[in-house]
Amino acid sequence: MKNKIFAVAAIIVVIGIIVVAIKGFNVDFCYKQHDVIYIELGKDFNVSDIKSITNEVFPKQKVEIQSSGAYKDNLVISVESVTDEQKQNLCNKLNEKYGVETTVDGMSVKRVPSFRIRDLAKPYLVPMAIAAVLALAYMIIRYKKVGIVKVLSQFVVLNVLAEALYVSIIAITRFPVNRLVMPGAITIFFIIASFLAYGYEKQLKAEKEE
Repeated sequence: MKNKIFAVAAIIVVIGIIVVAIKGFNVDFCYKQHDVIYIELGKDFNVSDIKSITNEVFPKQKVEIQSSGAYKDNLVISVESVTDEQKQNLCNKLNEKYGVETTVDGMSVKRVPSFRIRDLAKPYLVPMAIAAVLALAYMIIRYKKVGIVKVLSQFVVLNVLAEALYVSIIAITRFPVNRLVMPGAITIFFIIASFLAYGYEKQLKAEKEE
């Protein structure tokens, strides 16, 4: 049964590697290269109304809409890319909808570069490395009767396989890569460590009862 589970996991990992090699990860929109448009609208607005406008101005594009400013009357639109024609069209529709005098010159557009996936993981690397070393050292000392080599190999192999499986599933399912990915990986690490500790405790208890 265990061999079948490992075989299935290995197949999923291989498929994940292929998907990443061909298509890469599906990075969440806010981490991709995109344009952010800042507009001082000066009036309250409903996101649904702005969404109707952006659907016309930016058809087939991913768009995110936010409000900003002390009175939440400034408009922030994140879009894959914007042309001069689209900026003018957006101004015209906002002026028509809200009776304002927005101009292209008064509109600020910022190009946001893509965020590298490794930058998402970077803040977690050192803390996770320290946690892994401490956890492994504790388990080797606590369960030395089980066998140092066994504890070390199972700890490393299961964690590597579980994290590889986790990343592969994200790649295969095209789940958006965002800041939730690393906490998920950390949770898996602690689950594996707890699972191994539980198994070793049962083994030591059984040996004492014999």
